[in-house]
Amino acid sequence: MKDAVFKNLLHRAKGYERHSSGGEIAKGYKPDYSLKKGNEFIILECDTGTSRKGYVGAVTKASKFLTGEKNGVLVLVMKEKGNTTVIQISNHLQPYLEWLRPLTNLKIVFVIAIDHYCPDEEPLELLEQVFYKKSTKIHITNVR
Repeated sequence: MKDAVFKNLLHRAKGYERHSSGGEIAKGYKPDYSLKKGNEFIILECDTGTSRKGYVGAVTKASKFLTGEKNGVLVLVMKEKGNTTVIQISNHLQPYLEWLRPLTNLKIVFVIAIDHYCPDEEPLELLEQVFYKKSTKIHITNVR
């Protein structure tokens, strides 16, 4: 899915409102999409490449943003390929998340295939039962 198409989808979660669609939410940080409810954020990044560095970068940037009073979750939406699956990326990210744990208020990272997140080109409602079933969760223990 092209970046511009993803940013223009109607991403939604109960009680949250659109915060940004590719715009800068902190100096140098432009996630693909974010939703906000008070100091709680849902940050979405869509990556159709196979570079694991891109996913580590997304986690690092979200972790840095979600500090102080801000907390939330990161949703990584990906195009699965033979050498890059949801499970592989989830396993790859776990050690980085453990390392970042004392520095961030990032609670959970969800990794979901684009085909599962956008069946019939309409995104699932985030943080709802079907979304939980279709995504892989990477819990970050002992969040501040």
